[in-house]
Amino acid sequence: MIRHLCKLAWNRKRANALTAFQIFISFLIVFITASLAVDKANTYRQPLGFSYEDRWVVEFREDRARPAPSEAEVPNRRQIYQTLEEFDWVESVAAVDRAAIPYGFTRYGFDIGGQMVYHGYVSDELHEVFDLELVSGRWFSEEDAALDWEPLVITQPLSEELFGHEDPIGQQIEEWGGDDRDGRVIGVVSAYRRSGELSDTEFFMLARLEDDYSHHVHFVVTVRPDTPLAAQEQIFKRLKAMAPWYIVDITTLEEDRASSFKLTLTYLFAAGVVSVLVMGMVALSLSGVLWQRTTLRIEEIGLRRALGGSAASIYAQLTGEMLVVASIGVIAGLLLVLQFPLLELLDYTGGTYALSIALAALIIYGLVIVCSLYPGRLACQVRPVEALHHE
Repeated sequence: MIRHLCKLAWNRKRANALTAFQIFISFLIVFITASLAVDKANTYRQPLGFSYEDRWVVEFREDRARPAPSEAEVPNRRQIYQTLEEFDWVESVAAVDRAAIPYGFTRYGFDIGGQMVYHGYVSDELHEVFDLELVSGRWFSEEDAALDWEPLVITQPLSEELFGHEDPIGQQIEEWGGDDRDGRVIGVVSAYRRSGELSDTEFFMLARLEDDYSHHVHFVVTVRPDTPLAAQEQIFKRLKAMAPWYIVDITTLEEDRASSFKLTLTYLFAAGVVSVLVMGMVALSLSGVLWQRTTLRIEEIGLRRALGGSAASIYAQLTGEMLVVASIGVIAGLLLVLQFPLLELLDYTGGTYALSIALAALIIYGLVIVCSLYPGRLACQVRPVEALHHE
């Protein structure tokens, strides 16, 4: 049967060439879209490393449009801590720089053995605010201020990349470029996916935020569940009263997470729209081709019915011919897709690659079967007497 279908497809190779090419292009587009979706789905399931619910971010920065205040008029970090902790609905407060704030865009990084490692500065209270899971070692403490080397807390994926199965505690990171001091590992957390659930896997390390840190600092506040957003107005008024010349901006990590999701999913949505449009055009083309073939082969179909051919066998033949043509396009696309890892065009795991190929092929074959339903029904309704009246 398959050999017969292949022979029929070959006899109409000129008519089938355009259809096979359309299937080829559709397979490539669907594969790329499926691979993006599968990769993001796998990435989403990875541990985030921190909690974002009921966490508010308070940005307290100088307004450069106003005259610079004197040093005595600028509140220090400890004063801001105390002010924020005075609210009854605030459970804990921590400070982070812009490069460590979750769902932010600022990045500081350096290269270690060809791998980009990002880092940020955080205060001693961050592990309580974010519920970080400490795998080994310890967290930062006030005693670290007296060290002549830089204490570092790294993520478990980075520990495995740098030290393998060795104990990372006390290991020196020579490439550390945060300041003039050498960096040494004092602790390992399970994860800290600062860019969010849909971000690519990245290596991250945390350094201690000293009291004299002069760069832009954010404050992360853990509030009690069901705290109304109207409470942000109280924080705003209290901080503005301390420093009227400063800008106070308050957001929630849930809002920042939603914005990050929208930004990341934009290109996935665009790829999906393109795939749907292409698949729609291919579906119309396939339906038209099958309908035309059914119309032109009424005499042949009628004679087969007169010789005892069943409607199911005729439908199976018409659908089988299109599946053979579709297989030519899918195989051609598969041969091209298999070259992507060699050319380093797509950096996916083997499981993601295989699943994306299977989904793309399944969608293409499903489309062919659906498009053959109506023309196949027309073929099944052809009566033998119609072949006698067909010119």
